[in-house]
Amino acid sequence: MSAGPPSLDAMSAPVSTPDDLRTVVDAIMIGFAQVPDDGWARPAHGLEWDCRDTAAHLVDDFAAYALNLSSREVHLDGYIPFVDPPQWQPTTPPNLVWPDPAKGTAAIVRCVDAAGGLLVAVTTTAPPGHLGYHPAGNSDASGFAAMGIVEGAAHAWDVLTAHGLDFRIDDDICGRVLNRLFPGASRTGDGWHDFLTATHRTEANRTPHWRWDSTVRDTYGD
Repeated sequence: MSAGPPSLDAMSAPVSTPDDLRTVVDAIMIGFAQVPDDGWARPAHGLEWDCRDTAAHLVDDFAAYALNLSSREVHLDGYIPFVDPPQWQPTTPPNLVWPDPAKGTAAIVRCVDAAGGLLVAVTTTAPPGHLGYHPAGNSDASGFAAMGIVEGAAHAWDVLTAHGLDFRIDDDICGRVLNRLFPGASRTGDGWHDFLTATHRTEANRTPHWRWDSTVRDTYGD
């Protein structure tokens, strides 16, 4: 008797989890805690933003992703219709939330913990198959966990590299992110290098123009 077709789990490579996201949020907090209070105005490595605006951007992404997946009703036509508050300085990217610019490192770390924890909680509790909006592809809990990892780890690296501080995330976590969001990504056996390549952060390919695929697919890792 035939055993039938393989299950999705057997056919697909592993993808990002809320536990992966929590591990990355914790690593960002440890890294950011090393930045002095007066270090946040320094330009972030390879970006037009300073380190404070870069940190604010990743905090805002955590919160926005959580909001887009958290609603009981499914809305796949755009972001939650909040109005962004005025930018606190002309160079600041549009954000719904950002750390108080009058406060220092401890406040930024607290904001990372809170917004990152919110996204961990939402991706942990979202029902299977529940979707939220994203312009790169409407996504499920694994996709939003992966997007949080990418935005968090990539921009933490931008901030900490500007301060001469080392930062990387576990190769296995990188592999699961690439499986989920970057079909066809190059694999060299060095997961962190492959992550930086996919997010255009190597000396050979640094550019702001890169994109992931957050759609829900039948299989991942191809």
